[in-house]
Amino acid sequence: MKRWRNIPRPARFLIHVLAFIVSVVSLSNMMALLLQAATEGFTLTDGLLVSGYALVSLVAIVVLARTIYQLDKKAGRIRNRIGLFE
Repeated sequence: MKRWRNIPRPARFLIHVLAFIVSVVSLSNMMALLLQAATEGFTLTDGLLVSGYALVSLVAIVVLARTIYQLDKKAGRIRNRIGLFE
């Protein structure tokens, strides 16, 4: 992703911080919703909310994983490259 290099450094840091906050909040909301659905019954609305929270969490975690991958790559600890993170 060469477009990522065009983003200024403070903006990239802000993206990482927001990705971390979003992943924590969405995972905690999803767990509370799953507990509620388990005790009261699972509805279509609950299913849509859980899938939305799962999708948002997945995107945020992929952003964070890509950041860790790039830091490890710069440090020379990556032997096998992952195409998704390049």
